[in-house]
Amino acid sequence: MGLEIERKYLHINLQSLRQKLVDNGAHCLGAHFESNWVYDSAEGGLVGGGQLLRLRTQQWHDKTRHLLTLKLPAIHDGGFKVREERETEVADGAVMRGILEGLGYRVAARYEKIREPWRMDLVEIELDILPFDQVVELEGRAEDIESVERRLNLDNAEISTKSYHELHQEWLRQNHKPAQLSFVFDEAQSVHWRTSLGLTERAAANPASTRQS
Repeated sequence: MGLEIERKYLHINLQSLRQKLVDNGAHCLGAHFESNWVYDSAEGGLVGGGQLLRLRTQQWHDKTRHLLTLKLPAIHDGGFKVREERETEVADGAVMRGILEGLGYRVAARYEKIREPWRMDLVEIELDILPFDQVVELEGRAEDIESVERRLNLDNAEISTKSYHELHQEWLRQNHKPAQLSFVFDEAQSVHWRTSLGLTERAAANPASTRQS
């Protein structure tokens, strides 16, 4: 159980930011492919109540990890999003999906991203490539986030406390596209990113069933 405090920065040139991170002594923890399944009750009570129940698969070239997360309703405080998060690692994503579905939960949405985590002082810095944007997320204590934000010149960027779901809905409206809850890479994008990350065909075929290496 923990308290998540975060802020997002939109439309970021990630290549330029990487150099600033290196110059400031930040440490890269390794990019990976992320697949996410968002679950809800048949009545829609979790999403409707501002909660998030998510099964996440993270794939590196040499290992795979599965995380089950519950996020409680968020509050917005001083330009930050704050919410309680409960998370645990699970051994087998496919088995956990079966458990959730057996309990009556359904997949409400899916989304994918390439996540490149960095660590700078006490702040986690996530460089995220989404099917519709490039976003940076800072997580830590509010005062530490603001300090890192200034050192990386992110204080001049467009700042948001919205979820990726909310940002995706905005993007769909701005680009006159039909509403949809999921956002995943198309086949060509998926092949490109998986190849760039050195992922095997076996891992790409069924990420939720891959056990941790």
